Amino acid sequence: MDIRDLRFFCLTAEMEHVTRAAEKLGVSQPFLTRVISNLEKEIGLALFDNVGRTIRLNGSGENFYIHAKKVLSDMDELEAEVSTMLDRHNKSIRILCNVSAYSPELIVAFRKQHPNYTISIEFAPMKEILNALTIGDADFAFCSPPLIDDPLKGIKTDLVFCERCSVLLPPGHPLADAETVGFEDIKDMQLVTTTKGTGLRINIEQTFKKHDLRPNIVCETNDMNLIIRSVRDGMGYAILPRWLIFSSPALRGCSVDVDVPDAYAYVGISYNTNPSVGAAGTGFKDFAIKFLNEFRLKADYGGAPAGAPEQLADWLGSRP
Repeated sequence: MDIRDLRFFCLTAEMEHVTRAAEKLGVSQPFLTRVISNLEKEIGLALFDNVGRTIRLNGSGENFYIHAKKVLSDMDELEAEVSTMLDRHNKSIRILCNVSAYSPELIVAFRKQHPNYTISIEFAPMKEILNALTIGDADFAFCSPPLIDDPLKGIKTDLVFCERCSVLLPPGHPLADAETVGFEDIKDMQLVTTTKGTGLRINIEQTFKKHDLRPNIVCETNDMNLIIRSVRDGMGYAILPRWLIFSSPALRGCSVDVDVPDAYAYVGISYNTNPSVGAAGTGFKDFAIKFLNEFRLKADYGGAPAGAPEQLADWLGSRP
């Protein structure tokens, strides 16, 4: 049994599919099957059960997985310490997100304090984000709704923001002079929004569903500039996070607050606690949480609406 075998086993357990794990590892499926088989023979226990076309850890496999991840975590910590001792300057952090919120301001601020780091930020749907965090392809993720903690896979989420929303209207729209708008005002209007799987779209659909309504979507894009241009050209309205309105004075004249009690969303930062993320990763997490808290206070545009603390408590209580 060697470290390579443990890494192969853990990745196969996390992907729950031998062929896909083999592709990820760059080895053949028969070779990976032999590695797993030899590992099971060496410890004298079967580690997986077949479930249709996929595989799942059995009881023995889950126990072995926990200890294997601990060994790999110790190895990762050792490698991180070696890297620190060698004073390696080329450092990178890969971040996945299903929301674009705050990332430009956050990354600029982090890079000012840590100029030796290279930051990679990419959009991904939540399923892909979870898989990347699990197998170590991403260091952090910003998600809305937040990912739920998964102790077995090492996934941990810290809530960092509770965001309200505003409605962006075409120039000269009759509702532009209103103090607030509700669902009765916009339910039949044409909506320009992001694609399915994005944090904004998930929260919009969930909120509409709570009110037994369906949004009248006429255009989908993840290009925020295109959404704003489409609204300005009269294609429809857009529901945007208030951070964007606050950060773009030109949008304030055409935006109206939403008067809906549950029209807000939580944003979480997620990471994997199994492998060591090293000083760089830990520093980024702490920096991000502090930055977003200060951003919220500086913005001072209302914070969480009434009822949000109770719903936050419910959300925390639902986590395993």
